Amino acid sequence: MRRILLPAIWAVVGACGPNGATHEKSDPIGSSDLSHRATRAPHIAWKDNAFGTEALPVVARAGEIAIVAVRQIDGERGFPNLRIEVRDRGDKTIQTLSILNSYEYEKLAPGGIAGPELQKRIDAANTELTRLHDLHDLVAMKPLEIQAPTDNTFPHLAIGDGLDVDWSSDHVHVFRHNSDRQVVTVEGKAWLAPVRPNCDNPAFLRSAFHAPELTVVVVQIAYRGSDSCGVPSDQFHVVAW
Repeated sequence: MRRILLPAIWAVVGACGPNGATHEKSDPIGSSDLSHRATRAPHIAWKDNAFGTEALPVVARAGEIAIVAVRQIDGERGFPNLRIEVRDRGDKTIQTLSILNSYEYEKLAPGGIAGPELQKRIDAANTELTRLHDLHDLVAMKPLEIQAPTDNTFPHLAIGDGLDVDWSSDHVHVFRHNSDRQVVTVEGKAWLAPVRPNCDNPAFLRSAFHAPELTVVVVQIAYRGSDSCGVPSDQFHVVAW
């Protein structure tokens, strides 16, 4: 297996919380010696008052990292926000590119148009995605087919590429398709919404992503809400074997 080159975490101007976001960037380790690949790197864009992230998630061709686009639910305002996370095979976040938090939206995208600072951040993120592609040979992950529940439950099963990916209350199970041959089980209790009085946010499988022949899937866990309970933001997790 190839040697994994993990970029160091870097900081770009910004502050956390309502007064601004923390913007991180990697130290371009060895980037001066890298040549660009013939295949196109994943990229993001600003369009129609939102982030276009159709190219994500992606995974390294050797399966050592996956990259996901993460958004936070912004309550009634619903302002756009985005950060990109690089995860290793153990689902650990090893690099974060913070593009925009919802508190900055009105300042950096007035009237829904990306201003110079936001565009600068988008361009910097795309430059970093290109560098990561040059390092890791990133390939697209396609969504597997979510199966409609046959009873009064939430979606939990995705099928495709010869795999069955099943979210079972608080675990992810990956099987060879139509068999009892289990490939891997990963505990997801830490992914559940916090328990609050008179509030229940059951988790379900919104999406699962895979690249053919690779031993990595990315699952997108979502949550149900109610009139008295807000809905937590979706979570992405890497499941590898």
